[in-house]
This record gives sequence, structure tokens and C-alpha cells, in this order.
Amino acid sequence: MKLLIIKLSSLGDVVQTLPSLTLLKKYFPSSQIDWIVDERNAEILKDHPYINKLIIFSKDTLFSFQKFFRFLKNLRSEKYDAVIDYQGLFKSGIITGLAKTKYKIGFSNHREGSPFFYNFKLPPYDKNLHAVKRYLILTKKVIEILGKFEYLELFEEIPDPIFSSDILNKNLEFIRKPYIVFIPSARWKTKWWLFSYWERLIELCKETAENFDIFITGSFSDLELKSWAQEIERKYPYVYSLVGKLSLRELSILIKNSKAVVSVDTGPMHIASAFKKPTIAFFGPTSPERTGPWAGNYKIFKSSLPCSPCFKKKCKDWKCMAKIKPEEVKKTLDELLS
Repeated sequence: MKLLIIKLSSLGDVVQTLPSLTLLKKYFPSSQIDWIVDERNAEILKDHPYINKLIIFSKDTLFSFQKFFRFLKNLRSEKYDAVIDYQGLFKSGIITGLAKTKYKIGFSNHREGSPFFYNFKLPPYDKNLHAVKRYLILTKKVIEILGKFEYLELFEEIPDPIFSSDILNKNLEFIRKPYIVFIPSARWKTKWWLFSYWERLIELCKETAENFDIFITGSFSDLELKSWAQEIERKYPYVYSLVGKLSLRELSILIKNSKAVVSVDTGPMHIASAFKKPTIAFFGPTSPERTGPWAGNYKIFKSSLPCSPCFKKKCKDWKCMAKIKPEEVKKTLDELLS
């Protein structure tokens, strides 16, 4: 059995697809499973025990003849029993259409015309269903299509994601004591919690810092975050900025070994879920029902404003995020750490 997963991005979506990979391997243990992923997220899947081959798709693949030809040659070097489009966008639809396979599978309400490229379209999914469960429904249907008809019961539990042994077994050398991870940024600025609120939370953590360090993480491209985090690091001896200093694999290891994670709605929050870490997650413009934490011990702080969730990437003010108060977060953090 040869299967191809198409899930390019984002980081959170890739992590949320890992339980589906576990389920596929459970029902087809001797299968060869390949995965097409964006090069920015490939590191988290590298050397995965369930993945036979990673096929890298860069953001300019479709706009470079040489890169597209190499990608296409790699893609069509295998004939698959099924290709599963978990992405559901135009570019993933094109890839699905170009693959050699008997079944090209996706939901009929996938976006950007991607269903045009499927020869097996599943009924529309519920847009308010959590992404992990949505992917698992797609996986369940694939399992049934490929002959495992006994798998007709509804799943109750989300299968545990698996990571490479390099992530699972390694530790970061600079760690000196137990620690908490703060994740202040996301690609959408509307998801950010106010810097003044983060600092207030850090001030409230003065006694907590007797037992726990605090690490602030984020992308090297977030210059505003980097500048703020460096200032906070200078101001508070128990805070350390790792903004722009970690690879994706190192970030995964950092989260895996943490005692708790406090995060906005972003990819690393889903890594925390995958490792079942105690997590506090903030939601304003997005919906925790769709993309919230999904495993382990977690607490969601969500705005009660009628305009939330609006799913807007731009907003004149951040009233929804400003409704989440540091004092309430600190109280919950103490509960998680205890």
C-alpha cells in the first residue's frame, strides 16, 4: 500500500495532521506513506518513523520551470493507491491532479477550486469542526475506501501524534532549571496579546520564577517582538529571549521539555498540544473550536465580544485580546503548575 499525504502548511496545520498519520499507520502498518510539505515546515517531519519520503514544495516551485520540473519528476516517480489532500487549496489541488494514483481524495467544499482535481469527493465538512477532527474524518473515509470496512465506528479519542526520535530524545544544552514557554506572536497581528499584558504577567511571575525560568520564543522575522523580548530579558533576570535563535526542531524540543506553555493561536501552540503540555491559549479573532488546543491539560481564554471570532487579519484595535487580563492568566498558570 502506497499513500501520499498533501499538507504543505502552516506549521499548526501540519502538526494537526499528525494524528491522521498515526491512524493511517495503525490500519495500514506495512504501508509506504510519503508526505508533501512546504520547506518551511519540513524540519518537524524529518526522520519521522512513519514517513517513507518527504517531498519538499517551496513557495516558488510553481513559478520556476526548473524547480517545478524537479518537483514533478519526484512526485510522479511513484504510483500511489491514494493521494489525500488535507490542504484543500488551489496549489494542493494541482499537486493532487498531477499525482499518479487511483484515488484523489478531498472534501467537496475544499477551497480555491481544489475539488476540481479530485476523482473522489467527500461530502462537505462542517467548517466549525476542529481541524484535527476534520482531518481524522477525511482519514477515516480513506481507510474505508481502501477496504478497511470494519472501521465504521466513530472515533472517540484523537490518536497520539508521533515525532522523530531526534526530537523525542534530545535535550537543549542551555537549560538549567524547569521553565515555562511564552509564545507572544503569530502571523496575524490580530492574534497577538498586548506586550504590556505580557510584561504585567512576567511581573506577576516574580515568585514563580524562584522555581521556573521563562523563555520567550518567536520567529527571527518578528523584529518588533525581538526588540521587545530583548528589552524584557534585560529587565527581568528570570526571562530569556530565544526569539529568532531556535530551529523548528529545537523549538519542538524546548516545548516538549517545558512545564507549561502560554501562547496565542499559532503553530507552536499545536506542538504543545501534540506533547500534551499544560497550555494556556489566547483567542480573539479566531475560534478555539476550530483551531484551539486539542490534547493534554489546557485552558482557553476567549473574548466575550460579539464580534469575536471575526477571522480578520487586520483590525483598528485589539479589544478582543485586551479583554484577556494578566491577573486571570497568572491564576490559571499557578493552577497548571501545581
